Amino acid sequence: MDTVSKMRGLHPNGEMAIIGYVIGALIALAMLPLLPFFLLYLLADWLTGVGRDPEY
Repeated sequence: MDTVSKMRGLHPNGEMAIIGYVIGALIALAMLPLLPFFLLYLLADWLTGVGRDPEY
């Protein structure tokens, strides 16, 4: 294999992990306002039973 630099093996990259956690936290924070609507949907689905197969 021809490479520009010598491979140093597989090892975790701490800086990229931190960036990933920050991005994940920002996405979770951005979706937080949608949580009441999701819970309301789950409650309505549970009360009405829409979408369930009939039990014979």
